[in-house]
Amino acid sequence: MTSLRKRLLISTLVGSVILTITTGVFLSVLFSLSTEKQFDNRLQTTLTELVGSTRIIDNKVTLDLQRSAPNFSNLFSGWYWQIIDGPSDESLFKSVSLHDTSLFKQFSDDDKAYLKNNLGKIFRGYLSGPVQDNIRVYAQYITFPERQAPILYVISGNSELLNAEARSFYWMIAAGLSLLVFGLTLGAYFQLKFVLKPLENLKNYLAKIRIGEGKSIEGNLPQEIMPVANEINNLIAANRQVIERARTHVGNLAHALKTPISVLLNASDKKTDANSKLVFEQVKLMNVQITHHLNRARMIASADTVATKINVSSVVASIVNALQKINFDKNVKLELNADEQVCFYGEKQDLEELIGNLVDNAFKWCNTRVVINIQAEQKPQNEKQLHIIVEDDGPFMPPKELEKVLQRGHRIDENMVGTGLGLSIVKELTSLYNGEFTLSQSIWGGLKAELWLPLA
Repeated sequence: MTSLRKRLLISTLVGSVILTITTGVFLSVLFSLSTEKQFDNRLQTTLTELVGSTRIIDNKVTLDLQRSAPNFSNLFSGWYWQIIDGPSDESLFKSVSLHDTSLFKQFSDDDKAYLKNNLGKIFRGYLSGPVQDNIRVYAQYITFPERQAPILYVISGNSELLNAEARSFYWMIAAGLSLLVFGLTLGAYFQLKFVLKPLENLKNYLAKIRIGEGKSIEGNLPQEIMPVANEINNLIAANRQVIERARTHVGNLAHALKTPISVLLNASDKKTDANSKLVFEQVKLMNVQITHHLNRARMIASADTVATKINVSSVVASIVNALQKINFDKNVKLELNADEQVCFYGEKQDLEELIGNLVDNAFKWCNTRVVINIQAEQKPQNEKQLHIIVEDDGPFMPPKELEKVLQRGHRIDENMVGTGLGLSIVKELTSLYNGEFTLSQSIWGGLKAELWLPLA
């Protein structure tokens, strides 16, 4: 998982769920203990009333109970009380709700033994009632000064009331804690959107630099992100300086070699002796090689620079205008179909080199027609790209020449002006932009050059 937003949201959700479950269990235990204690207090109050109503006269036990709670009068309500003689385990008095059953019989032998072995201690527990109802029992042996034998008081309450209260509380606590988890997660989501907004702004600044709408990261960013933005700005500036120095060196080298080579070519041209011809051919080859490598150096230097957004139609119009003037005598019919909104993502000099070589080649070899199509199109299983097609109606080269023509210095017609580097430069420049360059036969009969390049 690489998304910070997903990491934080999932960690918040998991942490909230664990915390709320733990809190829910803790609150449930506290509620259960609290309600159970309150329930026992009610049973304790009843026991106190029964003890207070007990009278012993001449060792005879009587019960002077003025009134009893309504629950103890409802038959098999789960609310029972019973007074039992300690030595004989005989029932002395019992609530109306017990009818003809005995509450003491519901005790296990271990429970009875515990009560007799721990006289005076309170017994609390859950039992199955006379009609298989769930009851909570509160029992204690009481010894009166007027009577040597102890008396057992047993009081019970319907534990279903406890369960009902617990279920109601559990549903309420579950709903409340679920709402809390939802609120925490939703709050974390909006908090993340707010906190990560500066990173979104930083991304937008970088996107503008990438498409040529900006030169550096500017704006009011948080102090935690500003050092990163400054470093990126420094990196961009350093990168531009490196590119400019490389271009300067390439230009200096070109000027330094241009004059000596021109002198050698002029000195050896039109000489009939073998040595002059050899010098002329070798210097001419040298010129081709130098031109090729200088162009390659410029391409490599520009490949790592920050690309810009270049309008393609304006570049094409400028190139076509110049070539029409140069080739005015051929009376070329030019058909230009270009989307004026389409922009190239890269260096302007590279675009001029790419289109210039293809259009120049078309003007050289055409009979009367050159067709240029420039659109933004979707490649199969790929995003939209800049699609450039240059076609002419001139002669089509033999199929075996299609691969050779892309080799540097290869020329089909040695009488045609040029160095044989144009198409090889286009091929290498296109590869530097991870594009695609293909040659095929045009519907007009001549060559069809097709380019796929990054779209801004």
